[in-house]
Amino acid sequence: MDSRQQTLRMTGLPPSTHREDVENFFGDRVKKKGRQIIESIGPICQDANTANRKTTVSFSSHDAAVDALSLEHTKRRLVAVRGGADIVSLDHSFEDITTLHSSANPQTGHPDIDIVALHGLTGHAWNTFTTSELIDKQGDRIQENNWLRDNLPHLLEQSPQQKIYSRVMTFGYNADVWMTKSVADLEAPVNNLIWYLETERHQDPQRPLFFIGHSLGGIVIKEAIVTMANEAMKKTIDPSLPAEGRYIFPVKGCMFFGVPHKGAEIADKASGFLSTLGLMFNVNTNNIRDLKSKSQRLANISSEFRSIQSQHRIPVVSFYETEKYNKALGLIVSPDSAVFTYDGNPRPFGVNRNHKDMAKFSNDGAHALQPAVYFLANVAKEALVLQTARSGAVLVPPPQPAPVDGEGHKIEDRFSILESYDTVFLIDDSPSMGGENWELVQKILDYSTVVATRYDTDGIHIHFLNNTKANQNNVRDPEIAVQIHHDITLRGSTPLLYHLSRHLRGYLQKFREAKCSVDYKCYNLIVLTDGEPNDEREDEGDISDQEDAKKNKAAFRLIRKKIIEVAKILDSPEVDAELGQVGIQFCQIGNDRDATAFFEFLDDRLKGKAKLGRDMVDTIKCQSEVDLTKKFFEKLLLGAIDKLWDHEKMETQSPKFEESSHRQEQPSSTLPYRLPSMGKGKERQFSDDDTLVGSSTRWNSFPTPANSTLQTLYEAQRTDDPTSQSKKPMSTFEERPSENTHTSQQPSPPLTGRVPRRTTFDHTLIKTEEPDEVSPPRRKASSRWKRFG
Repeated sequence: MDSRQQTLRMTGLPPSTHREDVENFFGDRVKKKGRQIIESIGPICQDANTANRKTTVSFSSHDAAVDALSLEHTKRRLVAVRGGADIVSLDHSFEDITTLHSSANPQTGHPDIDIVALHGLTGHAWNTFTTSELIDKQGDRIQENNWLRDNLPHLLEQSPQQKIYSRVMTFGYNADVWMTKSVADLEAPVNNLIWYLETERHQDPQRPLFFIGHSLGGIVIKEAIVTMANEAMKKTIDPSLPAEGRYIFPVKGCMFFGVPHKGAEIADKASGFLSTLGLMFNVNTNNIRDLKSKSQRLANISSEFRSIQSQHRIPVVSFYETEKYNKALGLIVSPDSAVFTYDGNPRPFGVNRNHKDMAKFSNDGAHALQPAVYFLANVAKEALVLQTARSGAVLVPPPQPAPVDGEGHKIEDRFSILESYDTVFLIDDSPSMGGENWELVQKILDYSTVVATRYDTDGIHIHFLNNTKANQNNVRDPEIAVQIHHDITLRGSTPLLYHLSRHLRGYLQKFREAKCSVDYKCYNLIVLTDGEPNDEREDEGDISDQEDAKKNKAAFRLIRKKIIEVAKILDSPEVDAELGQVGIQFCQIGNDRDATAFFEFLDDRLKGKAKLGRDMVDTIKCQSEVDLTKKFFEKLLLGAIDKLWDHEKMETQSPKFEESSHRQEQPSSTLPYRLPSMGKGKERQFSDDDTLVGSSTRWNSFPTPANSTLQTLYEAQRTDDPTSQSKKPMSTFEERPSENTHTSQQPSPPLTGRVPRRTTFDHTLIKTEEPDEVSPPRRKASSRWKRFG
């Protein structure tokens, strides 16, 4: 037992135990010559696996705690005044999980959130987060304050953002390196933590979960989150269940105190020294080895955690030390290593303490405690708003087919325009779309494919950026679209420019072959992506505006250029296509800022900036399933082809971290409906090498054209393999790029004859990056385009 520790853990209490029962238990057995024995008793909490209860007891001195601990080996039966008696257990190690506080929301009867704290190297589950203060010199009384038990819970309940009722736990594991027989490395505490979390949270596994980690504890947390996320992906989730019946990844936030994300230089020095001492003493160097600055395991954990954090959008705030541990050691973890950065991360906070004491707070107003509570309160509020929206959602079916009048003619409805279109879903299936993003794609397909297949009589098309062998054309059964989604393995990169070019080029080729007939079906391309395309390279000779090239990344510039080229072909006198001949809907899944700015530019400013005769781009954003309202799906399907919806601006319903002063109202619209018969496609899967493995009888029994089962309908043959491209960090897309330098317009190629299938997009499209000064004259639009006037 630590020479300064004054608090013990007490378990096995009878169900009817109250504070006075605990006071009487020690008062009758521990004598201190009339002095006060107990300073404080923590909340008496329910044991997760038994009917008994547990608590923590802080004594007035270390000697009193030692005397109380000796009862573990003597008579220790506690008799509750209200009935019941049990033999209790006392310990000082706080090994495994300990509940420090638990308070129930009066409306639900259980805590709103769970918080779990982990200590660091050579730390202790209680002492790491505890301060001591001498309050009576004569009586030799010392008062301990553990902010996880004594401050954090009531500060959250008094939060001005929203009252939050919490259960706070601390997890202890063997992190000693000196005079220990343990040889455990990170794997042991990670596995134990997950096991105890599952045990403690089995009644409500989807309750929002938050982690607090100090030093090595943060590394354990990161690896545990990665393991939990990977196991969650393996769970069998019935897609026919409503949203609240599916598995939702529970981790909603992390606070890291001095966590060496990039390693610690002191570990490099200590590793060799401890290895030498290990020849004579019991020393565990495994954890020290994993904290070295060039540790491969640490690098792997950081890389995997960053991927999971991005997929599930887990807020992370970092606290770093600003005082040296001593003159010899200096800063244990440098700010560069302690700060976890990502797009939109909260501002890190410097704690005016050394590494050992930086997670200790003595009172409510303690330095660094306020920003910690503020962060927790805000991210917890966001999680609870989403949870309420999920549980309160009323599922409604997609719209029924349009009714008919007395003469048998269909009465026009808002989706009837889809009858004139081939609808294509182009889906980003790169690893960055994993986690909640991929769940959102599933929910979007659930609803939108039901509507699209009803109006697109020859079937819709489902295509992917990487799993191209899984592409399906002429799909008339929406269940197939849902099946494809469940069978996809996320892999590869995001060759958005490549596939966007192929789809548009393929359609233009078919349109030419049809002699640009007004009766030829139009094209509605719906792109589902997180908006992070592969980085692209542009030849210096093709860059007409160097200032634009400096401000905007090449991938976005080239996508913009392709859309302009296609629009100019459709506007050219030779083609003179209808205004709604081609529509491109970009649905951004997530909240990438660069992508948001770029898509908004394409939607709102591209037509005027490039002086085009048509607006063929619309954008919509989805951050969580709260955004999946009836209005969202109407804009998704119609926004790029119906100007009434293109001009409709929608704000995401998801709560934002910055808007913390008021609780957001719940959206009045409802979530989409999934047909009960839709299956998961268990018998059919796609392998990583893009080939089919097995098949389901129902799948093969579905009638589709023989030549289009696994072939693209509107795409020319591939000329290269874009999947090997890797993503790189992107710079901010400027919403107002500088004016391009005008060049002379090249003559249009003849539009007769068939374009060779191996021709590149540059050979198919007119090489006119710069817009015309005057838009070409338009022929009179047919009645079906009256909305584009």
